[in-house]
Amino acid sequence: MATSRDVREIISKLSSDISKTRDEGIRLLNNWLEGESSISFCRLLAKNTAGTGPTEIPHDESWPFLVTLLTKCIALEISASKKRHPKLLLAKTLRLTIQCAEDPKLSG
Repeated sequence: MATSRDVREIISKLSSDISKTRDEGIRLLNNWLEGESSISFCRLLAKNTAGTGPTEIPHDESWPFLVTLLTKCIALEISASKKRHPKLLLAKTLRLTIQCAEDPKLSG
């Protein structure tokens, strides 16, 4: 069962200035988005997202905030590594995050 504490831990790791910590956050997010635990995690984010009005700033434990934070991590990874390609795990995680956010079965 996912809790706000789990989401905050992911957000904290993805917000880090340290690349290794962000990688841990990506792996942790992947763990929550895959398997049976994804249902409780996605429903928690969907509930927080649904409580946000169209003109309000997204809650930090919501789908829009998580996707925005994930894209910032990807941008940091791309800008930090000019000579090598970004990790494929980043693209996989972004794709999985968007699929879960759009899936009505997972988001309730």
